Amino acid sequence: MKKRIIAAAIVAATTMPIKAAIITQEVSFGEQGSPFDVADVSPLSESVFIDAFDQTLGTLNAVNIMVYGQIDSEGRSVNGSSEPGRTDVNIFLASNWQVSSSVADTFIFEPANFINPLVSAQSSPEGTFTMIPGEDSAEFEFDVTTGERSGMLSNVDLSAFLAGTPIEFLFSTDARTNVFNQVEGGSGSFTNEFSTGSWGKVFVEFDYSPTATSVSEPAAFSLFGAGLFFLLSNRRKALKK
Repeated sequence: MKKRIIAAAIVAATTMPIKAAIITQEVSFGEQGSPFDVADVSPLSESVFIDAFDQTLGTLNAVNIMVYGQIDSEGRSVNGSSEPGRTDVNIFLASNWQVSSSVADTFIFEPANFINPLVSAQSSPEGTFTMIPGEDSAEFEFDVTTGERSGMLSNVDLSAFLAGTPIEFLFSTDARTNVFNQVEGGSGSFTNEFSTGSWGKVFVEFDYSPTATSVSEPAAFSLFGAGLFFLLSNRRKALKK
């Protein structure tokens, strides 16, 4: 599920004339912390779109882009063997976990790595077997997460946000969950169930100079005339005294 938020409020300088203002926009996919909402992560390919800057607001000065991502896996492993067992859960990246677009450099949350897991969990330390058949410990439930990762995109192309077309940001990786089972002796039989999901978000901050506003000349002269009349009246009152 993709979500879009456009800030309705504009933050601006309080002095006149207004010199700078900021408006923000964010889009996301999935649900943060959920392994089920976007469960297709091998491979992951999710696009979100940011609207172009509304040039009627003023002159665009800068664009700051933050990207966020998270991968979660949840499941269980049940030892159906006659021997005590153990379970290791690892998530490996077969390709870079990244965000790419045509308007900035690609940002990599984590590079591909099939040797060292991105995240892992285990039922017990290596060499120990605590999943005892017929007991509650025969079932190992796991819930692993990368936690929220984030970064700012560099070399942003300002002109791309003035073209009037939405900007695509592609979140991609190939996250593979590996569940490895062992028994203390003999052959083992395990039932493994799990789901691995991802969440991502793009947050954009537009820094711009608002279109100038001016006071009409009749209004300006009217204000000046009222002030002059007030000063002359006070002077006459002072002379009469």
